[in-house]
Amino acid sequence: MIDLILNFLIQFDLLIKNNFELSLILYFLFSLLYFTFSLPGSLIIILTSSFFFGFVIGYIINITNIVLGSLCFFLFFQNIFKKYFNKQIEKFSIKLNKIIKKSSFEYLVLLRLVFGVPLFVQNLFLSTLNISKTKFIISSFIGFTPYFLFFSFIGNQFSDLIEVKEFQLSNILSFELILIFLLLIIFLLLRIFFKFK
Repeated sequence: MIDLILNFLIQFDLLIKNNFELSLILYFLFSLLYFTFSLPGSLIIILTSSFFFGFVIGYIINITNIVLGSLCFFLFFQNIFKKYFNKQIEKFSIKLNKIIKKSSFEYLVLLRLVFGVPLFVQNLFLSTLNISKTKFIISSFIGFTPYFLFFSFIGNQFSDLIEVKEFQLSNILSFELILIFLLLIIFLLLRIFFKFK
């Protein structure tokens, strides 16, 4: 079974390398559509982009498409909520906006940093808030970056299996990467704390 999967990946990788530009465009469009609908299983999309296109291109595809796709989702549902559920959402939105008013940017970044919350739920929740497109884009970019760098790196490391290179878990989970992630969370929490004081 493993040989069959590896053989499939090798053939698919060759197909992509032989038609690199077309494959890149098609994958970019597919990924954008996937993130626009905030479908489950986005981790597979993130890993495969860097698996087939490399760390840098994979990361650029991932971060660009999740930010643009989430923005499309956010704007679409913001309009739906305003059009059909304005009274129900308005009460919730006013209370929530008061709570996060002083540190809204930090809360938005923290929401993106919370691993495990489905993209659909995050984007649906953000659609109820009164936030600008610019703040949405910047906070999404900053919040998603640590995960996307990490998973793009993992996807790229998995591609070493195809080339029969040495693969070690220690290459993926470096102390520096975990430290950067923790420092970012601590920095955001401290900003929120001092803004409330």
